[in-house]
Amino acid sequence: MDKFGTIGVLLLAICLGWYASLLSDDLEAAEKDNKALIAMVEGRDETISALKDAADADRRATEQQLLIEQQKRAKADAENRTLRKALEHSGCNNQRLPDDALRILRREG
Repeated sequence: MDKFGTIGVLLLAICLGWYASLLSDDLEAAEKDNKALIAMVEGRDETISALKDAADADRRATEQQLLIEQQKRAKADAENRTLRKALEHSGCNNQRLPDDALRILRREG
Protein backbone atom coordinates (compact mmCIF):
# COMPACT_ATOMS: atom_id res chain seq x y z
CA MET A 1 0.00 0.00 0.00
CA ASP A 2 1.24 3.40 -0.74
CA LYS A 3 1.44 6.40 1.52
CA PHE A 4 -1.82 7.98 0.32
CA GLY A 5 -3.78 4.76 0.69
CA THR A 6 -2.65 4.42 4.29
CA ILE A 7 -3.59 8.04 5.06
CA GLY A 8 -6.98 7.52 3.36
CA VAL A 9 -7.68 4.40 5.38
CA LEU A 10 -6.60 6.20 8.56
CA LEU A 11 -8.89 9.19 7.79
CA LEU A 12 -11.73 6.83 7.01
CA ALA A 13 -11.21 5.04 10.34
CA ILE A 14 -11.19 8.38 12.20
CA CYS A 15 -14.41 9.48 10.46
CA LEU A 16 -16.09 6.17 11.20
CA GLY A 17 -15.00 6.39 14.86
CA TRP A 18 -16.38 9.93 15.11
CA TYR A 19 -19.66 8.86 13.46
CA ALA A 20 -19.93 5.87 15.82
CA SER A 21 -19.40 8.22 18.76
CA LEU A 22 -22.23 10.47 17.52
CA LEU A 23 -24.51 7.47 17.10
CA SER A 24 -23.64 6.28 20.60
CA ASP A 25 -24.52 9.71 22.04
CA ASP A 26 -27.80 9.70 20.12
CA LEU A 27 -28.56 6.21 21.41
CA GLU A 28 -27.91 7.25 25.02
CA ALA A 29 -30.18 10.29 24.61
CA ALA A 30 -32.90 8.11 23.06
CA GLU A 31 -32.61 5.58 25.91
CA LYS A 32 -32.91 8.40 28.46
CA ASP A 33 -36.00 9.77 26.69
CA ASN A 34 -37.42 6.27 26.47
CA LYS A 35 -37.01 5.74 30.23
CA ALA A 36 -38.76 9.05 30.90
CA LEU A 37 -41.63 8.05 28.59
CA ILE A 38 -41.92 4.64 30.27
CA ALA A 39 -42.14 6.30 33.69
CA MET A 40 -44.79 8.70 32.40
CA VAL A 41 -46.84 5.88 30.86
CA GLU A 42 -46.63 3.86 34.07
CA GLY A 43 -47.87 6.88 36.00
CA ARG A 44 -50.77 7.27 33.60
CA ASP A 45 -51.55 3.56 33.83
CA GLU A 46 -51.76 3.88 37.62
CA THR A 47 -54.03 6.92 37.26
CA ILE A 48 -56.25 5.10 34.77
CA SER A 49 -56.48 2.09 37.09
CA ALA A 50 -57.37 4.34 40.03
CA LEU A 51 -60.06 6.07 37.96
CA LYS A 52 -61.48 2.72 36.85
CA ASP A 53 -61.56 1.53 40.45
CA ALA A 54 -63.31 4.74 41.52
CA ALA A 55 -65.83 4.41 38.69
CA ASP A 56 -66.52 0.79 39.66
CA ALA A 57 -67.02 1.77 43.31
CA ASP A 58 -69.32 4.61 42.26
CA ARG A 59 -71.33 2.26 40.03
CA ARG A 60 -71.69 -0.27 42.87
CA ALA A 61 -72.80 2.48 45.26
CA THR A 62 -75.34 3.73 42.72
CA GLU A 63 -76.70 0.22 42.20
CA GLN A 64 -76.97 -0.25 45.97
CA GLN A 65 -78.76 3.09 46.34
CA LEU A 66 -81.20 2.18 43.56
CA LEU A 67 -81.90 -1.16 45.24
CA ILE A 68 -82.60 0.58 48.56
CA GLU A 69 -84.91 3.09 46.84
CA GLN A 70 -86.78 0.26 45.06
CA GLN A 71 -87.23 -1.56 48.36
CA LYS A 72 -88.50 1.59 50.07
CA ARG A 73 -90.87 2.30 47.17
CA ALA A 74 -92.20 -1.27 47.25
CA LYS A 75 -92.72 -1.04 51.01
CA ALA A 76 -94.55 2.30 50.69
CA ASP A 77 -96.72 0.93 47.87
CA ALA A 78 -97.60 -2.12 49.98
CA GLU A 79 -98.46 0.08 52.96
CA ASN A 80 -100.63 2.31 50.76
CA ARG A 81 -102.49 -0.71 49.34
CA THR A 82 -103.03 -2.07 52.85
CA LEU A 83 -104.32 1.30 54.04
CA ARG A 84 -106.68 1.65 51.07
CA LYS A 85 -108.07 -1.85 51.59
CA ALA A 86 -108.55 -1.19 55.28
CA LEU A 87 -110.35 2.08 54.57
CA GLU A 88 -112.53 0.56 51.83
CA HIS A 89 -113.82 -2.18 54.11
CA SER A 90 -114.12 -0.14 57.27
CA GLY A 91 -117.17 1.95 56.58
CA CYS A 92 -115.30 5.08 57.60
CA ASN A 93 -114.17 5.77 54.07
CA ASN A 94 -116.75 8.55 53.77
CA GLN A 95 -115.76 10.16 57.05
CA ARG A 96 -113.12 12.76 57.61
CA LEU A 97 -109.83 11.45 59.02
CA PRO A 98 -108.76 12.76 62.41
CA ASP A 99 -106.39 15.73 62.28
CA ASP A 100 -103.53 13.66 63.76
CA ALA A 101 -103.88 11.07 60.99
CA LEU A 102 -103.91 13.82 58.33
CA ARG A 103 -100.75 15.35 59.78
CA ILE A 104 -99.02 11.96 59.68
CA LEU A 105 -100.10 11.36 56.09
CA ARG A 106 -98.93 14.83 55.10
CA ARG A 107 -95.68 14.22 57.02
CA GLU A 108 -96.23 17.35 59.02
CA GLY A 109 -94.99 15.82 62.22
